[in-house]
Amino acid sequence: MDKLFNNTWFVKIVSFFIALMLFLMVNMNSRPSGVLPTIMAGTHTLEEVELLAYYNSERYAITEMPETVKVILKGPQSTLTRFQLSRASYEVYVDLAGKEAGSHFVNIQHRGFPRDLSVTIVPQSARVVMQEKKTASLPVEVELINGDKMAEGYTVGTPEVNPKVVSVTAAEDVIKQVSFAKVFIDLEGVNKQVEENVPVKLFDELGNELQLETEPASVDVRVPVQSPFKQVAIVVPESGQLPEGLSIERVDIEQQETKIYGPKNILNEIETIETVPLDLSKLTETVTFSLKVQIPSGVERVEHESINVTVVLNKEEVKTFEHVPIRMENIPLGYDGQFLNPDEAEISVTLRGTKAQLDEVLSTNIQVFVDAQGLTVGEHELPIQTVGPPHIGLTTSLNKIRINIGEKIE
Repeated sequence: MDKLFNNTWFVKIVSFFIALMLFLMVNMNSRPSGVLPTIMAGTHTLEEVELLAYYNSERYAITEMPETVKVILKGPQSTLTRFQLSRASYEVYVDLAGKEAGSHFVNIQHRGFPRDLSVTIVPQSARVVMQEKKTASLPVEVELINGDKMAEGYTVGTPEVNPKVVSVTAAEDVIKQVSFAKVFIDLEGVNKQVEENVPVKLFDELGNELQLETEPASVDVRVPVQSPFKQVAIVVPESGQLPEGLSIERVDIEQQETKIYGPKNILNEIETIETVPLDLSKLTETVTFSLKVQIPSGVERVEHESINVTVVLNKEEVKTFEHVPIRMENIPLGYDGQFLNPDEAEISVTLRGTKAQLDEVLSTNIQVFVDAQGLTVGEHELPIQTVGPPHIGLTTSLNKIRINIGEKIE
């Protein structure tokens, strides 16, 4: 230990630390009570802060006022940091309570900022113009767009709007700019009735859209869309056989033709449309039926979903035509046809029908023939076919006949 105190450098170092301790003790005792260490100060600027307005919004509308202001915050850096990191709820506003229509210069106020921050708003005041609100009512127009891009053959009817009138409330000067209210319906690719709820838009007289809200904000629009259509005959097919001794005198169809609706390519393939079959086996007297019209595949709808058909029955009678010639039809080009037994070239045909029908039928109204379509050279046995007036039964004395096909001799 004596050696340490005899060392000059050791004594100097100890002396320095003793002096430093005495210095600190003296300064701490001499500091006035309540004095804290120096606090760091800072500045933070908020750009484009929304400027709010409190006023009688039911009666007045603001037509002129700055949308945003600048806010400069000064104070302890720790407070500024906490403010920036938190989602502070603050407002910058003008108070127009009790103010009437006109131009007003008012101070810009604030609230919600930390109390230990200094708040400076640039600008400190603002000019605000208020006008009394007015309400106008306008009919809603419907504009159809892309009508040339609808599905082929489809057409539109007159649009229906509900409600037909909307109202708009705004400052008087703004209301004067409103010229018409309109909704838009896009018809591109449309092939059925349009039913939409559509927002209403307002325009000035030059067609510029105005950013105003209507009451109601949207309307229901219905646009009828008509499919392509075609007029076709209605055919009543028959099934079964009438009870013996009865014959159909006539069938009265209430609606001879109807319209069918659907895509154009489907309609082009249809010439007639049928009802459900008429069952003759159940008929014993004159009767009227309601027959459902059958909708072909691809057809959207028919004008008449059902039709009334009256079947008039009467006692069956018989009439016979003798020596009715048999024709050969569809003989191949360059060939000729001969009956193997010429005596069979004429036959008798028996007709069955009501007296009224048979009295009107002539032998020339009866066609008797064989069909040589596609036959080759040689002998062939063909069925005898007949065509006559509707609802008249035809029976021939021969059912088949033999013919010969040979090359035509010039």
